[in-house]
Amino acid sequence: MTTAPARHRPAAARQLPDSLRAPAIARRWVARTLRQWGLVLTDEAAALLVELTSELVTNAIVHAAPAERGRRELAIRMSAGGGTVRVEVHDPDPALPTVREPDWVAESGRGLFLVDVQATEWGAARDPGGRGKQVWFSVPCTGAPPEGPDEGETLMPVALPHDILGSGPNRVIALHGWFGDRTQWRRLHPYLDGDAFTYAFPEYRGYGDARDLTGDYTLAEIAGDVIALADKLGWDTFSLVGHSMGGTVMQRVMLDAPGRVRRLVGVSPVPASGVPFDEEGWALFAGAAAEPANRRAIIDFTTGNRMPSRWLDEMVAASVGNCDPAAFRAYLDAWARTDYHKEIVGDPTPALVIAGAHDPALSPDVMRQTWLEWYPNAELAVLADAGHYAVEETPLALISHIERFLG
Repeated sequence: MTTAPARHRPAAARQLPDSLRAPAIARRWVARTLRQWGLVLTDEAAALLVELTSELVTNAIVHAAPAERGRRELAIRMSAGGGTVRVEVHDPDPALPTVREPDWVAESGRGLFLVDVQATEWGAARDPGGRGKQVWFSVPCTGAPPEGPDEGETLMPVALPHDILGSGPNRVIALHGWFGDRTQWRRLHPYLDGDAFTYAFPEYRGYGDARDLTGDYTLAEIAGDVIALADKLGWDTFSLVGHSMGGTVMQRVMLDAPGRVRRLVGVSPVPASGVPFDEEGWALFAGAAAEPANRRAIIDFTTGNRMPSRWLDEMVAASVGNCDPAAFRAYLDAWARTDYHKEIVGDPTPALVIAGAHDPALSPDVMRQTWLEWYPNAELAVLADAGHYAVEETPLALISHIERFLG
């Protein structure tokens, strides 16, 4: 056992469910992250990395903390540099592990012995405050990741603040838009079918109860946080509903959680290509972080200049009060200027796209030119009496479309 070496770059992390599913989830995540980084490992080192990851996560599940399963915070972090790949497993038990000679007849109890024998280095350390610990190991890699800017530490995904409604077997995560937070969905709550569905309504970093939760405010970060929430809820599979910005977020979740997303429902959803702006339009949207009048103009325009003045004022006040201005401005770049549509072209996931007839920005024609072109199993529903905010404008019609498609 050695002391912890210097921190490496690049780094990535995610939360794990406190269940027996965690080792398999961790193995898949490690393998996918290695591919994304383009690291060069021998077949033996790659297999060892996955095997030892599984051993440490299993140890954390079986032995760490005398709490009931499902209530503990577990996480995994991986980093690379200096010719090695390092994996850390964090659990809430401050007791440091010890290596014992294994019982080779028993079915378990050999995990830490295998780490000690096979890893290049390994170690353990208590977290600050003594509330938990990290156990880590490293294995060699023969090639570094591609050169690029130092992006620093990847923030740990978090299980976002959220509402839960219903107890049905059909699990759904609903993602809010740029001007909203999780309260935007509460207009629908009384009419949702809680016997058939269980809905989770999270809000992103910088919004609502997560207003003070800092981050990079990117699509990938939101996706990681949403996946962490699904893990915390114990949802292996789920469907996604996304309004506006939430429409592009949910596609990122689908890509980053392969095999877990059953169906997609986009409500005036931003395509995976982002949204093009002319100079005047960009100035209007970019200025909305600081200027409530810009928000009002955007809401008025995207609902067809047809909504009551009092309603526009209420929408603006809610938007100004529900988010941090810096996060709000950063998210504009995330949803408008992130183009990853080539990753989703041809994806077979069933998708329903709901567009308002009075929305000139994300119109039915835009949906046909993007979503319906890229998803072979997509269908379009047009709400004749709605603009961009169907949750507010036509809530009952919206619920009917969503639950018909997801049911």
